[in-house]
Parts: sequence; C-alpha cells; structure tokens
Amino acid sequence: MSAIAKVFENLKRAGDGAYIPYVCCGDRGTRFTTGLVKRLTCAGADIVELGLPFSDPLADGPTIQSAMVRALSSGFRTQMLFDTISTVRSEDVKVPIVVMTYYNPIVRMGEKAFCENLSKVGADAVLAVDLPIEESSELDAAAADNGLDVIKLVAPTTGDERARRIMNSASGFVYAVSVSGVTGAKDSLPDTALALLKRLSDISAIPVALGFGISNRRQVMNAMSAGASGVVEGSALISIYSQSSLEEDALLDLVEKHARELKNATKQTLHCDE
Repeated sequence: MSAIAKVFENLKRAGDGAYIPYVCCGDRGTRFTTGLVKRLTCAGADIVELGLPFSDPLADGPTIQSAMVRALSSGFRTQMLFDTISTVRSEDVKVPIVVMTYYNPIVRMGEKAFCENLSKVGADAVLAVDLPIEESSELDAAAADNGLDVIKLVAPTTGDERARRIMNSASGFVYAVSVSGVTGAKDSLPDTALALLKRLSDISAIPVALGFGISNRRQVMNAMSAGASGVVEGSALISIYSQSSLEEDALLDLVEKHARELKNATKQTLHCDE
C-alpha cells in the first residue's frame, strides 16, 4: 500500500477527509516554497501538491498562472523542483508529496528519468494534468517501476465509462475537477461538482479529492457531505501571500491560519441545501 493510500485509509477510519494544498514551486523563491510546505503541514495538511511551473499552463486560471510566471521569471528550472523536495524531506516533512505538472517537462526529461528523480528525492506521486488516459501508458509504467502513484483527473463532462477507465488506471486518489474550466477560487461549489462526486462514488472505491475552486470551509463541508475523500486548494492560498506586502513570516502566518481552518472543516459535513 502506498503512502497516499495509507493516508486516506487512516482518515476514513477516523471519519475525516484529506486536506491537500497546492504550492507552486519556486514562487517567491524555493526557500519560500520550503517554508510554505512546512507551515501547511503544521496546519494539518495530509498531502501536499507541489506544482512544477510551466510556460503554457492551460488548465490553470490567472492566480496560478501568475505564480508560475513569477517562478519562471526568477530563473526557476526543473532541477529546482527535485532539490526543493529533497530539502523539504531533510527538514522532516513526512506527508506524501504529489508533483503536479504538465506533460512537456516530463517528455523533455524522459518518463523514466523524471520518475526516477522523483522517487530518489522522496516524492510519492505524479499528476500530469494534460495527459489523456490513451497516452499515459509510458508514464504509468515508469511511475510504477519507481513506486509512485499516478493521480488522474475526472471532469464533470467525463462520461461514466471513461470515468471508470480513468479511475481503474489511477492510484493514490482521483482528482475530481469541480468545473469545466480552469483553476481559480470560487465562493461556492457548483451543482455539477456535487453531482460528479456522487456519481464517482458509485463507480469505484478509489478515494476522490475535489479541486478547482476550493477556498472556504463551507465548500469543504459540502464536498465531504457529497462523498469526497478530500479537497485540493490552490488559488486561494496563493492569493493570500501574493497580494500583500507583509514580511515573509507574517505571510506564512496568514497562510497557516487559513489552512488550519480548512483542515478543521474536513472533519465536518454540511447538507448541500443549507
């Protein structure tokens, strides 16, 4: 059983769900990334999703796109992702780490080398957001050879048969996309997201984490009520530290406080009509 599978199993036993924050590696520098990951785990993050900056992030909204631009403009390179994970592990961060990336950087390095490097530095899974299931066999094989889970996406527009194929080929958890569009914080969950969660729970037993738009406690509780095993939050966290002139420690305090509130919400449920 993988580290991610163990997290979900333990949380289910405790009647809890997973809080999975997304961090854009290299935004404000890799030192800030390391500090951010540590604060998020202190706040109770069960799994951390570490994004690899890419120059053409079509699945991401303006907040994450801006974070990637900042990272790349400051000289970020792919090797810095591996170095950052290694540093985080050396500083006693033990929660599973999922690397979220577009497929181009993987192809440039080669699926085998990319997965070998991830495994070597202590990552636990990879998610290639623009890689369709029909073209994922090489990455799936390389990941399996290196003990990595492969997280895959299911959208509201994904039919039941295709969703079943995706979920059967995924490992760790499946990332349920709340909307047909790009990432970005929203005030409430659309009905399509809640319907998708209920539908996926009937298709497969693999844990499902809902992302794209998570930003507040009510959304988290609604997601848990609808059958999610966890939630992924990204844009809202980035907004907290990117729109302020506060010192680094003060920014990290704000992020940690917000993350702690959302983690606490995974232990609660809310009827969708409340």
